[in-house]
Amino acid sequence: MRHVNDLSRWEVTLVDGQVIEVWADGYQELEDDYAFAVLADVDEDQQEDLLILGITPSNPRRVIVGLSRFPRKAVAKIRTG
Repeated sequence: MRHVNDLSRWEVTLVDGQVIEVWADGYQELEDDYAFAVLADVDEDQQEDLLILGITPSNPRRVIVGLSRFPRKAVAKIRTG
């Protein structure tokens, strides 16, 4: 797996006050969760072991790989910087 972009630092503050640092390209709302992910080039035979959130139509090796998920009800705020 090769990251396509430089990763950004994200701080996830939970409702109980804990702060978790995540390095990712970004996040999206996925069902009732916030899902952090990276854009990466991954050989197709290795993709089955990963959480693939999306595939680039022009290049099936370029995929969005899920890294971590947080329940939305547990998150107070998300910021990058």
